[in-house]
Amino acid sequence: MGNKKKNYKLVWSDEFDNPEINRDFWNYEEGYVRNNELQKYTDSPENAYIENGCLVIEAIKTGDPDCPYTSASLNTKDKVTFTHGRLEMRAKLPFGTGIWPAFWTLGNDIDENPWPACGEIDIMELVGGDNKTFATCPFNDHHGDHVVQATIHFEGEPEGHILPRAYELMEGDFKDDFHIFGVDWDENCAKFYIDGVYYNKCDISKIDAFDNPQYVLLNIAVGGGWPGDPDENTIFPQKYYIDYVRYYQEEK
Repeated sequence: MGNKKKNYKLVWSDEFDNPEINRDFWNYEEGYVRNNELQKYTDSPENAYIENGCLVIEAIKTGDPDCPYTSASLNTKDKVTFTHGRLEMRAKLPFGTGIWPAFWTLGNDIDENPWPACGEIDIMELVGGDNKTFATCPFNDHHGDHVVQATIHFEGEPEGHILPRAYELMEGDFKDDFHIFGVDWDENCAKFYIDGVYYNKCDISKIDAFDNPQYVLLNIAVGGGWPGDPDENTIFPQKYYIDYVRYYQEEK
């Protein structure tokens, strides 16, 4: 963490205290978007809504063979962007084989600089299910409902990503209670933490993309190349409860 403790000031947040999702902050992705995932993202209130002071993203099994799952993916593109500082979320996560919730960012210039040139910061990803080895995972084979990971992707050599590190709960799963997931990010490094405990530090001093504005995404994916498909033990619906998203900048 270095010798200097930063003095952060809250400059933006969504506490999800209003009865409706704030469209001044959030966009909805729609359709089948990426990673060969099985869900169709919608803007339906069945898939994203406010309940008891939380944003709830809900993945639903439909029974329709042409659209077996629906879910939601919200983002702040062109509405609220972030460049350096502290970005955090308090949330309780969904679970189960094939379930893949995330809290992440992409470069707001993605239309001009397609991925991975725009940069991607995965603050929290969970690949649900029992602790298994997934042969399809290109980075790390340590997953489960008690494990989350943080990763950075960019355009560059040799591999274009900084490998994830996992954080494991010693007791229980991330579905059992709320936890705080965050990143402290400046021109030199990104440091990832859970409940105030830092567990991953990435040197980004030579990656220009992370000096440019990023936008936030919140979603539940179902299936796809990384988690694999749901199985007979996967319970639906699955709910991702987000108590708040907050952004802090350093006071100098």
